[in-house]
Amino acid sequence: MLSTRLEQVPALTLLPLQESPAIAHALVVSKDPDTTEQIARVLNALAISTETSSDASAACNLLQRRKFEMVVVDFDLGEEAPSILGEMRVSPSNRTAPAMAITRSKADLAVAYCAGSTFLAERPLSLDALNRTLIAGYGLVVRERRRYFRCPVRARVALRRADMRQAQSHSVNVSEGGMEIMSAPAKLMPGVRVQVEFELPGLMDKFRAASETVWRDRRGHAGLRFLLLPLEQRCDLQEWLARKLEDGLPEQVAERFRRAIDRHRAG
Repeated sequence: MLSTRLEQVPALTLLPLQESPAIAHALVVSKDPDTTEQIARVLNALAISTETSSDASAACNLLQRRKFEMVVVDFDLGEEAPSILGEMRVSPSNRTAPAMAITRSKADLAVAYCAGSTFLAERPLSLDALNRTLIAGYGLVVRERRRYFRCPVRARVALRRADMRQAQSHSVNVSEGGMEIMSAPAKLMPGVRVQVEFELPGLMDKFRAASETVWRDRRGHAGLRFLLLPLEQRCDLQEWLARKLEDGLPEQVAERFRRAIDRHRAG
C-alpha cells in the first residue's frame, strides 16, 4: 500500500479540463457526475487524461481492450465495484496499474483493500483531499506510463544470429521492454531469437540486448521483446525514456514528473 506522507505533499493549482497535454490515461468508473468531474479536473492538472464510465460491464470491456495507467472505481457502485478491480488485475495490459477506490464506509475500505486498491479517497470528497491523494500516487502512474511508453525514434539497429548474416535495420519506436523495427530480415519470424545492437540519440554507449521476435507484419516491420539487457543499460534506457516523456509538458507538471521519478529512483 502507498505509504507516502500525504501531509507533506504540496497543493496543486487546477487547470481547466483538457488544457494539459496528457502523459497518461485513467479510467474513472462512477455513476456520480460530480465525483467524475472532480477527479477528472485533478487528474488533468497532472497531465492525466480521463475516460469515464458509469456502467461496470462497459468498464470491464474497456479494461480488456485499452491500456490505462490508472483506474479509479467509485464503491457507491456496490457489489460491482470490486469486480471491476478484479477484472483489472487479470487484464494483461492493466494488471500492474495503480488503482484508487472511492469509499464511504469502513466496510467499503476493507473490501477495497482486498480487491487490490493501491490507495483510497474517502467521502465526503474535497478537491484538497483528492489533490493530496493523487499527487502522492503520481509516481506510481509515472512508473506505469514509462513501463509501456513507446518512444518514436529512428536509429540504426544491427541484428545478429548464428544462422543468418548480420543484418541492418532501423527502429520505429523503443520502449523499456522492446522495440519495433522496419526492413526485418526474412528469417526474423515470431519466436525467433536475435541479438540486437543499437544507439539512442544523446547517449554515447551502444545498447546490446538478447531479444525475441513477437510479431511481424506484411510491411516487413517486426516487434522485438528484450529478453536480456544489462542492468546499467536498462537504467540508462529508463532515464532516456523518462526524459522523452517529460519533453513538452508544462513546467508545473514537468516539475512534478521529475520529483516523482526522483522519489522512485531513491526508493
